[in-house]
Amino acid sequence: MPDPAKIAELVGDAKIVAIGENNHHVHEFGDLRNRLLQHLVEHHGFRVLAFESGFAEGKLVEDWLKGAPGDVTDIGRDGFTFSLGESPEAHEMLTWLRERGDVAYYGLDVPSSAGSPVPSLDAVRAYLSTVDPEASSLVDAAIEATKGYASVSSADAPAKYAALDAEAKDKATAALTRLKTHLTSLRPVYGDTAVAEHHVEGAVRVDAYLAEVAAMMSGAAPALQSGSRDAYMADTVRLIRRLHGDDTKIVVMLHNGHLQRVPFSPFPGLTSPSAGTHLAAEFGDDYFALGLTAVEGETTGLKPDATARLGFTVYRQELDAPADGSVEAEGPGLVDLRARRGTEGPQSIRHAHLFNPVDVVEAFDALVCFPKSTVSAHIGQDQSNG
Repeated sequence: MPDPAKIAELVGDAKIVAIGENNHHVHEFGDLRNRLLQHLVEHHGFRVLAFESGFAEGKLVEDWLKGAPGDVTDIGRDGFTFSLGESPEAHEMLTWLRERGDVAYYGLDVPSSAGSPVPSLDAVRAYLSTVDPEASSLVDAAIEATKGYASVSSADAPAKYAALDAEAKDKATAALTRLKTHLTSLRPVYGDTAVAEHHVEGAVRVDAYLAEVAAMMSGAAPALQSGSRDAYMADTVRLIRRLHGDDTKIVVMLHNGHLQRVPFSPFPGLTSPSAGTHLAAEFGDDYFALGLTAVEGETTGLKPDATARLGFTVYRQELDAPADGSVEAEGPGLVDLRARRGTEGPQSIRHAHLFNPVDVVEAFDALVCFPKSTVSAHIGQDQSNG
């Protein structure tokens, strides 16, 4: 098992440390993330955790970590998007953070598992009720305009969005933009609107994300497409630095594809700047990207399920042997990839059960490759969300 202290030596003085995974709900990745987070907090002064989950939903987690009542199971279910808070490893992380008491938590991502702007709009409404109650009508208009596609997750929303006519899509975008403009233009009157503006930006980014998916599905997407979710996650990191100070040390937990330092190509013919692309360009060596993968074992897959809480079911699947030219084909271990820059390196890395084409040496600063991965214990149990 990799030693967190050895990884921390590679991190050096970086203030933004992103810890990846090649897929979600994998035990080895969650366990190492927890141990590395604890080491960075206890020995290196990191005091913020930013997680690949909804920024709006993260308020529930933040309040619980500060002592609000609730069970860790409920917080993991309701305070995280994409079901990412439901594993034993996530519960262990949350329990430790609550006991520790001095680590701030933020969700990084757009709301409602990238299916609906409503959680962000509800947060904006709550803010406006204290400074400008009459402007709540703009929130009402945005919710009404987006109800044609608003769904529990991106398992449902893209099809609903694609079925809308151009007028309905434009009406949704216009209503969200008007609300955003209202907040930003009255900033001198309201005072510090940074968090409220980030909430409304999350709503705008869901709308843009669904438009990007529609363009991809129709074959109309450009070769290098905007990536609204990733841009928003990078913006969340910037907001954290604004709120806590530029010297604040932040642990970021994201999928490998989101944290890599170069654009991400999740599907053939589609490439967009990852959150890590934004952060690496802005922060340079102050940003450290650690990828996690495995030579063999098992991973998870998703399938649509209309009866599930989030519209999908998570299931176990076996991994194929490492592809030729992949980083997994080099075998297990901890690797400082920066030392290999300028040389020919692996040209792919696991992405769930597939292999994602990428220049691994340029994409990550370091990488942990486990000999074997196993799925978290909760997968396959009788769950409301799969």
